[in-house]
Amino acid sequence: MIEFVSGTLISKSPEHVVVLTSGGVGYGLDISLATHETLPPRGENASLYTMVYMREDTFRLFGFATEDERDIFEVLIATSGIGPRLAMAILSHMPIGEFALAIATGDIARLITIPAIGKKTAERLCVELKGKLTNYEIRGRLSPSASPGREKSATEDAVTALITLGVRPPVAALAIRKASESLGPEASVQDLIREGLKHRSGGLEV
Repeated sequence: MIEFVSGTLISKSPEHVVVLTSGGVGYGLDISLATHETLPPRGENASLYTMVYMREDTFRLFGFATEDERDIFEVLIATSGIGPRLAMAILSHMPIGEFALAIATGDIARLITIPAIGKKTAERLCVELKGKLTNYEIRGRLSPSASPGREKSATEDAVTALITLGVRPPVAALAIRKASESLGPEASVQDLIREGLKHRSGGLEV
């Protein structure tokens, strides 16, 4: 079983990378936005924990920046109705600690800020995952953004808007993050959307 891959980063996008190992084999790995943000520039060395996903005629390799991220991914895809795509969306749009805390406290409002998760899915996740992520809850409790009664931020609204416009969730999240860095914390949703579209068209997938 492939547990770890290390080599030269040949290509990367918010959803996929290719790593060329010393043996001359190039591994294509699907990744989360969280992992994408830890990667070095193309041409430099990258190391990723991995998991092989096999279902009938499907064979995919997933890469993770940390063992914790891989562990959460395994827990998620073992949950009824949660496949790799939705698991990656969760990892891309919410820190592990905040997700674990939202599950532990039944914070449906927080969970439905993740693209592709509706109320029914959030409720089912809280039931099926409760007690399975306790080791990660402390991180969420230390995060200011995970406090009770937290309102949706302008950046989250802007990400949702880009997704509605047809931008893939990981690309939308990265575009708005870059827009927020450019415009500052007080930027409006409309300004973030406009700036985010510029970053989206600027080649985030390369």
